[in-house]
Amino acid sequence: MMGWDDYRLLLHIARHGRVPEAARDLRVTTSTVFRRLAAIEAQLNMPVFQRDGGRYTPTDDGATIIAAAERMEQETANVSRQFQGEDRALSGSVTITTSEVLSSFFVARHVMALGQAHPELRMQVVSSDGMLDLSRHEADVAIRPKRLCSNALFGRKFATIRWATYMAEGRTDDTEQDHIGHAGDPRLAAFFGAPAFDPNSAEGPQFFASSLVLRASMCANGGHRAVLPMILGEVWPGLRRVSDALASPVGDLWIVCHMDMRRNRRVRAVFDAMIEGARADKALFEGP
Repeated sequence: MMGWDDYRLLLHIARHGRVPEAARDLRVTTSTVFRRLAAIEAQLNMPVFQRDGGRYTPTDDGATIIAAAERMEQETANVSRQFQGEDRALSGSVTITTSEVLSSFFVARHVMALGQAHPELRMQVVSSDGMLDLSRHEADVAIRPKRLCSNALFGRKFATIRWATYMAEGRTDDTEQDHIGHAGDPRLAAFFGAPAFDPNSAEGPQFFASSLVLRASMCANGGHRAVLPMILGEVWPGLRRVSDALASPVGDLWIVCHMDMRRNRRVRAVFDAMIEGARADKALFEGP
């Protein structure tokens, strides 16, 4: 009979598609994963995964088992959230996930102030443009430049992010100069206010950057313009704004938690601190 540890092992293999990555996530050796997988398949008397050049893809029967493992994981997370949502003490830990720019130029300041007000509250800020999953309890609070996408989430819009065009201080504003483009997912290029990098084309800008912080740094060190969120461009050393706030792109900033956590005092404290901070920092988001 399979236990939760067996289901969890299969779930990690299915998510990563490779055994070494699953082993690293589970914090066990690769040989342990191979051995346990072989034992599970022997017990079930059928293969759970198809093997193809090191890639592991669930079979039809394996997909059914993986779906069951995901339901078990979700129910475990639901129970955890339910008890944490009823926690009345403003102590313990809370994890906040947000982007590189927001974490450095907005969240950091207000998290430190919140921590000084509540010395028993331990806060972890995870800076990543790939947001953690609130439904799996990978984080307690997310600060995102997009609307809610699930009925399981609770959130509030608390700021508007305006963008503008910047150049390096001391450089002449030559309208013929190219903007620094976006290197990465071309679907995000318009969102980041820049043309996308195409390795098969000789057209377009000379320079591309894979992050907004990198784009700001390249702009400050060269003669090309860059479209940046004003929260970044207004404070980055060596930059000057050469346009008013642009009509687009414009981002709505949301603070979000799982519905079960909306009454948790730690989460509410973070909500209150960030919303109040955004009110005080309105000029930072929308420009002076």
